[in-house]
Amino acid sequence: MTTTSNVLTNLRAVGGPGLQDGRRRTVYRSNTEPVAPEAYPTGLAAVIDLRRDDEREAVPHPLAATSVYRSVPLFDPASAIESAAEAVQLEDQYTDWLDRHRSGIAAALRTIAATDGDVLVCCAAGKDRTGIVSALLARHWGAGTDVVGEDYAASAAGLVDRFAAERAASTDPEATAIGHRCVPEIMTTVIARLEERWGSVDGYLRGIGLRDEEIATL
Repeated sequence: MTTTSNVLTNLRAVGGPGLQDGRRRTVYRSNTEPVAPEAYPTGLAAVIDLRRDDEREAVPHPLAATSVYRSVPLFDPASAIESAAEAVQLEDQYTDWLDRHRSGIAAALRTIAATDGDVLVCCAAGKDRTGIVSALLARHWGAGTDVVGEDYAASAAGLVDRFAAERAASTDPEATAIGHRCVPEIMTTVIARLEERWGSVDGYLRGIGLRDEEIATL
């Protein structure tokens, strides 16, 4: 691995400043880049990597060799596709993921619940898969939907350079532009849909198999 930076541009605490004050652990969210291990928060008890196997092979996680690293792919390998063909916009993709990849979402949340100490959740950009897990956590902790949306949209600033490089290399500018959308309304729409169907985030968590004691330890 070649270290190129000591900065993770999309690293922050889930939910934004203050939301986790007083909690027994801090859950962080981030992108994954070839950075030095020192770019990560100190004292992490678990690093939950939501990426697929091929992504991990292409860009090995800087902490992959440590005892705290966990590979917990969000995309269910039993599903032949990541999202339905008609789910073009991110709101629809994320909504589809909540059903199609509930096993991966449940596994990530169980890993957080079982960890005694600070946790980092990451994927490639730290926006989409990490965004889903982060939104569920923040809403479970009592954050308003405006806070959940703002935390999601905060990734835009951290991904400016990454997105510019992806646009320059893209052979499908329209699809790339859709994937780069990062505004609060995307995640507030997804949470509204979830709560309309399940009643609450906790209702959804029970629906995907988490036990009450696991939900409580989140």
